[in-house]
Amino acid sequence: MHVSPKPERAAVAAHVSALAVAVAAGAAAGGPAIWIGMVTFLGPLATFVVVGRRDAFVRAHAVAALRFNLSVAVYLAFIVAGVRVTSGSPYTVQFLPFFLFSNMLVAANWLLFSIVAMHRAGTGQLFTYPMTLSAVSRLRPWHRREPGPSAGPPTTTTGRSF
Repeated sequence: MHVSPKPERAAVAAHVSALAVAVAAGAAAGGPAIWIGMVTFLGPLATFVVVGRRDAFVRAHAVAALRFNLSVAVYLAFIVAGVRVTSGSPYTVQFLPFFLFSNMLVAANWLLFSIVAMHRAGTGQLFTYPMTLSAVSRLRPWHRREPGPSAGPPTTTTGRSF
């Protein structure tokens, strides 16, 4: 069975919205800034609030994108904290390139995984982001359970389980 096109587009929007927030924040900042990656979760959160409650497929993608972008925000917060702690110390010369490289790795993985997730959502497949922190993964989605069987995975209108 295949998911109808409208939920697929909404699921793609959950991942595209993070990129849209990053572009808008970059334009507002006037160029690249590390804090841009810390606010990208606002796009998937907005998608989840607006569309995520209607369809289980969209909800699964919106929650996955939200959890991943929150994980990226945590990674970047640790990088910023590391730069702040080591600046002015005798080890700054050694740690600063490490933090810069870590920042570039997080940014490249964020972009790559977001593109893969958009493709998966567009083709009606689920996607699990590999870099999501386990503490963030345990967050409960903010939705009411739909009436139905008390056990079992949620299903879409097509009967496809996730």
